[in-house]
Amino acid sequence: MIYTDDAAHDRMIDNFPDSPNTEEAIPTEDSIPTGRIASEWDYRASQNPYHYVDATKRNWNKAEFYAKGLRLVEQIVDPMLDHLKIDPAGKRVLEIGCGIGRLFEGLSQRFAEVYGIDVSSQMLEYGKANCPVQAVWIHGDGLSLTGIDSETIDYIISYEVIQHIPSKTIIEKYIRESYRVLKQGGGMQLHMRRGSDSLRQATVRQLPKPLRQLAASVANKMNAIEFMGDIDTWLGTTLKPSVAVELASSVGFEIIEILPDTIHRRNSGYWLVCVKPSTTNSLSRK
Repeated sequence: MIYTDDAAHDRMIDNFPDSPNTEEAIPTEDSIPTGRIASEWDYRASQNPYHYVDATKRNWNKAEFYAKGLRLVEQIVDPMLDHLKIDPAGKRVLEIGCGIGRLFEGLSQRFAEVYGIDVSSQMLEYGKANCPVQAVWIHGDGLSLTGIDSETIDYIISYEVIQHIPSKTIIEKYIRESYRVLKQGGGMQLHMRRGSDSLRQATVRQLPKPLRQLAASVANKMNAIEFMGDIDTWLGTTLKPSVAVELASSVGFEIIEILPDTIHRRNSGYWLVCVKPSTTNSLSRK
């Protein structure tokens, strides 16, 4: 949702109701095969990988892009580790939707091992060639964390990724898979989208597929929105915090919290923060 200094307009955006058909308006994984999602992100990576990982800027250079990643880890990971009283030293972290490894350098300064999984092979190849630190890069199938053994990960982070997933069902699968790969007592922070960035975006989300595609194409030509490929693999779907909590609880997470997203425009996102139950906690507590 848009943050503005105009108080009246701000109140209007804050009070904009969630559409009862928001999720239904965004297609399921049956109508957008994961292979197609991968190919679209491969194409975006081939055109401008920095921009399609961080769309706040069109013309990144490598140094400034990865430097921002260092700052982001300080802003989004450190507060969560402190909140959960987790000491990352000697532990293994997994980033879901790692792209070209924007967060890897910062994560490597805290964790002993950095793993990343992404649906785009092109993003991964670019990351391997350009990321300033070593990591384990895994090509995912877009539905699961296949390639990662059960109970081998101490901590999971996913940032500005789930917001692009066009299906609640796929999001649920990632939450379930996260539970599988986490060690007992392992922690997780998933960045989620609760609503649209603007009234215009919310309106586009609710349009039938043909009109949604047409509106996106027109907006793209007018430079009102910039993306490549299917609009639904860019806008993704929204998920109410209460639904995210239900999903996390249903797969077995013990500690489940909804914490504010302090980076993006007010009310557009949140953090789903969870801890896998443990009789003897596998993470060192501060």
